[in-house]
Amino acid sequence: MPTNTQDVVSEYLRRVGSGDIESALELVAEPIDWFTPGSTELIPWMGKRTTHAEIREFFKAAGDNMTAEAFEVTRTITVDRFAVVLGRLQFRVNATGKSFASEFALELRVTDGLIDRYHMHEDSYAISLAFL
Repeated sequence: MPTNTQDVVSEYLRRVGSGDIESALELVAEPIDWFTPGSTELIPWMGKRTTHAEIREFFKAAGDNMTAEAFEVTRTITVDRFAVVLGRLQFRVNATGKSFASEFALELRVTDGLIDRYHMHEDSYAISLAFL
């Protein structure tokens, strides 16, 4: 298991990117400070989460409602226990057929080899419009 911030973040992204959520959760602390801002009424995976079960629900809801068209990490910046992952994403909403794109910044903190803070910043307004 990786222990330094850069390696933990890289391995987490690799596991999520390959669709292996259970393996990715091995790199996530419980409880975790997980937050994706946006309307939880319209977009079920937005909001706060603290447990592995809630994170599984996050990925299931996102996967049930959207199809990935692009996800690109352009840069990862790490300082001590903190990492910021920058990139661009594009998804299609299954129910409406509408696509949305957004740049994103993912703020992570690693403590004792586990991610214990995950805050995703993306264009939640564009996502909301794709659901309408």
